[in-house]
Amino acid sequence: MNYTVTYLAYFTPIILTALVVVLIITLRWFTYKERMGMIAQGVLPENGSKDKKNHKILLAVGLVVGLSGLALTIGLITLGVGPWLLAGLIPLFVGLALILVSLILAPAKPKEAKEEPVQVQATVEEAAEPAPEDVDLEDDEEQEVV
Repeated sequence: MNYTVTYLAYFTPIILTALVVVLIITLRWFTYKERMGMIAQGVLPENGSKDKKNHKILLAVGLVVGLSGLALTIGLITLGVGPWLLAGLIPLFVGLALILVSLILAPAKPKEAKEEPVQVQATVEEAAEPAPEDVDLEDDEEQEVV
């Protein structure tokens, strides 16, 4: 019996997953080496603009894939309910997942500092002079008795 096709069907997802993991590790290693090289040169690497750009690209790709899947689903629903709807539902949900990931991983907006009311400091002369409410009435009564 020829088991080549059966083995190929079982091992293809495993091999593809392993290749994706190796690719991700390699890309992270190159990014690490690039950052360390920039730091050794005295250049500060920037992450802020790159994160914002990646977020927008991920959102745009998610919208395109999701809306294409929605269009395919609407077009194929005219044939009735069947397995052919997967051709539209899979890209629809992949697009929704990309949009969700882009919203979750969006960089946080910087918090604006609240303005505090400006406090005017009293000058030395104003501080030494008592306010009219602070005048002691007992002193006035003692002066009248004497």
